[in-house]
Parts: sequence; structure tokens; C-alpha cells
Amino acid sequence: MSRLALRAFAAADDAALMRWVGSAAELERFAGPTLAWPLTTEQLAALRDDPRVHAWTAYTDPATRAAVGHVEVVRTGDDAGRVLRVLLDPARRGEGLARPLVAAAIAYASALGMARLGLNVFAGNAAAIRAYERLGFADVGEHPADPRVRIFELRSCSR
Repeated sequence: MSRLALRAFAAADDAALMRWVGSAAELERFAGPTLAWPLTTEQLAALRDDPRVHAWTAYTDPATRAAVGHVEVVRTGDDAGRVLRVLLDPARRGEGLARPLVAAAIAYASALGMARLGLNVFAGNAAAIRAYERLGFADVGEHPADPRVRIFELRSCSR
């Protein structure tokens, strides 16, 4: 496997992303309450058009740059941000791509001047939680609006 890299999330990636999200439950796991089922190109275009959202597509093959994952970071303060909507191609799950995907997003966030990052994850998503903890994120508690969700924070993005 080649090294995972990120490129800007483009309209050409919409079909893959929509294919990876096969149900309302999967969409909720990917985006929480921020997107509506069924996922549409209009919703994805709105993400791309939002100046606060930095969205990337992950790839492992530099020749094709074919999408294998998706991640976003949004600025929440002068030096803070949140990792949002982390998703891997279901056919590529279990290959160890989650950690490098989020690590690449952390590097981009740091380059954008974000020293601290947060994220939300469903408590039952053990694989994601393991990846986040290995990257230095700490569980800081239950989400006040949804007890199914845990809040994680990374206090320093410099790696």
C-alpha cells in the first residue's frame, strides 16, 4: 500500500462518498445530525462552498488519486478547530487507514494555525476511538446533547 495523502475534496468525489454511505444510520455515524438522508450532491456542494470547512479526500495511489477516505476540519476559534465527518471506503476498512487519515488532517489543521482540535465520536465506535486515542486525543466526556456521543480533544496539534 502506498502512503496515504490528502487532496482537496472535489465534486468528482461526490459519487464515491454517497456510495460509501448506504443508509440513514451510516450517514448519522458519519455526519451526526449535520447532513440529511439521503446524502445528495447539493449537501456535499454546500460543504465545499462553506469557507469555514476545509474538506479533503484521501488517496493511496498517486497515479489515480482515487478516493479511499474523507475528512474535514472546521475552525472554531483563533487557534482551535474540530475534526468532522471522517469516513473510509467500506472496502478499505481494516487496512489501517484511519490513523493516517486523521493524522494528515491534524497536520493540515496545524498548518492552518490550529493548535487545539476537538471531535465527536459515537461511544460504540471502538475502532475510531482507538485511532483517535493513538493520535493523542483524550476523552473529555459525554456530549451534553447526545449521551451516545463522546467528546475528544487534542491539546496540541504540533507533531
